[in-house]
Amino acid sequence: MSNITSANNQIIKVIGFGNIMMGDDGIGVRVIEEIRKNAIFADYKNIEVIDGGTSGVDLVFMIQQADKAIIIDAIDAGQKTGQVIIFTPENIKDIKKKKNGLKSFSLHDLDLAEVFELIKTLNIPVKMNIVGVKPKFVGYSDKLSPEIEKAIPGLISAVKELAICK
Repeated sequence: MSNITSANNQIIKVIGFGNIMMGDDGIGVRVIEEIRKNAIFADYKNIEVIDGGTSGVDLVFMIQQADKAIIIDAIDAGQKTGQVIIFTPENIKDIKKKKNGLKSFSLHDLDLAEVFELIKTLNIPVKMNIVGVKPKFVGYSDKLSPEIEKAIPGLISAVKELAICK
């Protein structure tokens, strides 16, 4: 195993959120499982892959000492079911103004905008990207919908691009 670094030696945290017992809500955690299973970032000593569970407030602690964080979650920003969306915390206000607004399914204690506002208030200097997919079904199930399962390679591709190239 080589110990290469990406993106100018930045400390990068890839964090997936979700509840794997609530159908498509578990997408963030499922993507983390696939990244680990396929050892996608195994050669990168500066990239940490984290199962974030369902607590948005915990994100504040997870991103400490990171230069960059990539958040993976089930997100409805008005896109089609199964469609991947990539945005930054700065884009949230614009997305919320759209007809359908923004809904994160996994961060149960605070909504996504509130978590990012807290991070900003605490002056945590981390660059963040959110990679999400609109879920089809959020309810009691330990399986992803076929449309969401098919989105996993695209989600992983987006995460790799953000972590390694930018």
